[in-house]
Order: sequence, then structure tokens, then C-alpha cells
Amino acid sequence: MPLENPWVFLTIWMGAAFLAAVIALQLRISVALVEVLVGILMSHLLGLADPPEWMTFLARLGSVTLAFLAGTEIDPASFRHHAFPSLVIGILSFLLPFGLVYLIAHLLLGWSTAGSLVAGIALATTSVAIVYTAILEKGMEATLFGQLLLTSCFVTDFLSVLFLGVFFTHWSTTSALLLFVALVLLLALPLSLRPLLRWLGRSPVSEPEVKFLFFVLALLGALASVAQTEPVLPAYVAGVLVAKSFATDRQLVRRMRSLAYGLLTPFFFIKAGFHISLQILLFGFLPILLFFAVKFLSKMLAVWPAFRVLRLSRREALFGSLLTSGGLTFGLIAAHFGVTKGLLQREQYSQVTIAILLSTLVPVIGASRLFPPAPVKAKEKEPKLTEPGEFEEEG
Repeated sequence: MPLENPWVFLTIWMGAAFLAAVIALQLRISVALVEVLVGILMSHLLGLADPPEWMTFLARLGSVTLAFLAGTEIDPASFRHHAFPSLVIGILSFLLPFGLVYLIAHLLLGWSTAGSLVAGIALATTSVAIVYTAILEKGMEATLFGQLLLTSCFVTDFLSVLFLGVFFTHWSTTSALLLFVALVLLLALPLSLRPLLRWLGRSPVSEPEVKFLFFVLALLGALASVAQTEPVLPAYVAGVLVAKSFATDRQLVRRMRSLAYGLLTPFFFIKAGFHISLQILLFGFLPILLFFAVKFLSKMLAVWPAFRVLRLSRREALFGSLLTSGGLTFGLIAAHFGVTKGLLQREQYSQVTIAILLSTLVPVIGASRLFPPAPVKAKEKEPKLTEPGEFEEEG
């Protein structure tokens, strides 16, 4: 059967996504990691460096939806309560690895300025989803320490998408005007969403709320695309702005996650693996280890002292520092942006992406050893916010 046939290609793609989900469940690891690995194998077995254009667009839509859902996990009240320490930890957690990775890529490895900036942004990210899943499993979601971890990760990820937009937007009068329109829409969104959702809720069968939210994401993506910037930034900000409304409507959250994680995110994560070359594991492993070591050590150096200044215990400071070292979703989004725009060569993309995977896998496994999982209360089984693996696709 020819791969040019979209039904054939889609069958192979979704079959690979299903296989990745089964493997992740059996091994109890992030399904996003498995999907990336499956994407690597698919690209080599099928002899393809890139999937079709329509698949590429669905992958971009998946990344935008992931950014939006990541933003909805931020509690605005918690952020206001922890504003100062969150800003300090989040800024340090981003700037130190960003600067070091940029200097190493540009001065030591001889990468271009643009490619070095992309590498710095990709390896400076953290993962709200991984942190959220970890603190939920440990029963820390309602503690000051757990909320501080989440809000500081928000600052780090916001800086990553902000830097991506600032450095790689082609600034002009048109782009500035379109971005201003997007800002106005974002400011109006939280004011109008709650009454609109109450009104739309009269017809639950047709899922008008989900359609409206995807309309908003599509509109923001269209404005960002015409302005020649990355649509992930407005999508992430939109998620943060509607987080309060999402917190009061868990059914809407579950419907959005089911559609995103069941259909859209496999396109993004599997495609992220398509650009990775297995030869890099043999001939380019030193840069990978260098990037991983710089990301891990710089994150620890930035976050550990800040936690200790806040009088957290050594174990809590180590736990938080290890968790913030991982950054899958936004790291892959930045790296994917670089390779699709021609800012990173395939070899460079492979090195950055594999370093991201290592930085997500190794520290998170270490952090899981520090605290035993909290016992699940019977009354929490019905309304609980996440199941194991529910956030894994986001990374």
C-alpha cells in the first residue's frame, strides 16, 4: 500500500500511537517519551525524514493545544500568593541554562546565532505537566511547596515561549498590529468565557464549548502566523487566563484533554521523533552529554539555593530541583520550531532533542525516589483531577 495514500499513512500513524500508549502503560513511563522513540523508528523504517504536509499541520495544532492545556494548570490565586519567590526561581531557572547552552552551542560547537538561541530556549524549559503529576502522586498539590513548584515552572515556561516569540518574530507594522489585536482578544477572553460557557452549556451534546475554545486557538494561531511568530505563546497565555474558569468545570477539562491527548498530541510527539537521526547516538554523543550536563547542573545551581533560602528542607529542595530539570513539551516545541524553520540542522536538532529526553527521564526518576506516593483516599477516586498517564502526553 502506498504511503502517499492518507488513509494508509494515518493507519500506520495512529497504530504507532496506540502501541506507544500500551508500552507506556506497561512500563509506567511518560507516553510522550515513547511516542518520540516510536517516531524515530518510524522515520528510519519507512525511510522518511518528514511526514506529509497535512500531518505537519496537525502536529503544530497539537503543540498549540498542549501549550493551552499547560496554561490551564496554573492557579492564578496561587501565583499571586507566591509571586515574588516564583518569579525569582522561575527567572533563574530559565536564564542560567539558557545563557550557558547558548554560549556552548555558539562559541564551543560553532552553531549559528539563531540555532544557538533555539538550543538555549529548548534546554532552559521545564515541564508544568511533569511537576503537576509528580506532586499529585506525592499528595503535595495543596501544600505551599507544591504550589510554589507549579507557579515557578509557569514563569520558566512563559519566558521560554516569550523568548521564542521575541527573537524569531519578523517585526513590522503589520505584525505589531496583529499582535495588538491578539492581546486585546486575550484580555477579553477571561471576561467573556464564563458567561459564554454557561450559555453554551444548554446544548452539551454538540460540544459547543470545545468548538469555541478551538475557534479561539485557531484565531490566535492565524494572527500569530500572519504576524510570522510562533502561535504557542498566545495559546499558552490564553490557557493561563482561562485557568480559573477551567478549574470550575472539570467536565470541560476532561473533554478537551480527551480530544487533545487522544488525537492531536501523538501527531506532535511522533513527528518530533521524525527529525532525530539514530546515527547521532553513535557519532554525536559528546554534545548530547554536554547539553544534558549543562542543563541539569545549571538548573540545580539556580533552583537549589533559592529553595534553601525559603527554608525548605534539603530533601524538598532536592526534589524540586530535580523535577524542574525536566522539560519535555516546551523544549520539544522550541526544537521543533527550530528544525522546521531551518534554524537547526537535523544533526543539531537530534542532539538537542535527545538531551531534552535525557533531562526529562533521568532527574524525574531520581525525584520519584525521594518521596513515596501518597495513599489514594477512597473519596478522591471519583472526582480526582488526573489519572496516571493523563498528563504524560504533555510531558
